[in-house]
Amino acid sequence: MHAADSIGLQVIKAPADEPWDLLVTVDGNTIPVVIEAAAIVNPEMVQRLITRSSTLKDAIGVVVGDLITAPARDALRDAGWGWLDRRGHMALRANGLYIDVDVPADDRHVVRPPLQPISGVAAISWASALLMAPEDPPSMRSVARRVSLSHSAIVAAAKRLREASLVRADGRPLVPELFWALADVWRPRQVALAQLPSAKIADDRDPLGLGLDEQESGWAVAGTVGAAAWGAPLAIGRAYPPEFYVPSASHLRQSMLRLGESPRFEERACTVAVAPTPLVCIERFEPRGNEWGPWRVAHGLFTALDLAQDRARGAETLADWDPGDFTRVW
Repeated sequence: MHAADSIGLQVIKAPADEPWDLLVTVDGNTIPVVIEAAAIVNPEMVQRLITRSSTLKDAIGVVVGDLITAPARDALRDAGWGWLDRRGHMALRANGLYIDVDVPADDRHVVRPPLQPISGVAAISWASALLMAPEDPPSMRSVARRVSLSHSAIVAAAKRLREASLVRADGRPLVPELFWALADVWRPRQVALAQLPSAKIADDRDPLGLGLDEQESGWAVAGTVGAAAWGAPLAIGRAYPPEFYVPSASHLRQSMLRLGESPRFEERACTVAVAPTPLVCIERFEPRGNEWGPWRVAHGLFTALDLAQDRARGAETLADWDPGDFTRVW
């Protein structure tokens, strides 16, 4: 009611004998609203809410959450539902009403998670490390050492996750909430290249950072091809352009110079992006079969995070994917 009032909507509580929660009046028309609330809202939760509330009739559904992930917002939009993210954004859609606007953030500091519990390399790395081993979390010091960050940076990141209630009291991650919170900030910038890399272009200095030695950090296949290599239910051919993560921005620039940018994304030989956390290029694995080429693939967690960015096919694939090589955390 506070958020609606801030943008000039007339809202009252529904009478006790009605199945609605609120009544919104717009241009003389009264629209009943049913409210669903949760701390962290992900696509699977949206699907459950929609199924459970399939008999809304003339009412509109609105989900209120401390953190509503981008895939969840897309799923709500597709279903015709509205939402209020307590961090400061509201969207409503009904007959004669279309609102998508920033609103004052909820000031309930005690129950609300930080505005951005996961931000920066340290937080992304710590969240990733927890999700890679959800039943046996690593130590903060070991993760800091692996990603070449200070121990204090990982400690600060871990504190934000605890404050956001994304980590349990025993140190294990809250699943799937932490996965979807991480997916919400997983935004690698892909560059389409005209050529695939080849071992022939790597000299002793390895300017592209390919990491031909399996003990080194290097290029890692993720995205659709990486997920298929882990056994995700995807129907793609061997010619599908792989999506690589590279260790650093300098390696990205070198790949653009030596392999050339593709004039059109549809004609790309592959894509490259700087890994959001060094763990992507450190944790590399041999693909299950030789049909995916000679490249090592990223941990299945990172391929799943890439799939989560596709609100249609990706979300459907994740729902049907139960990997056997690593723990399912979505």
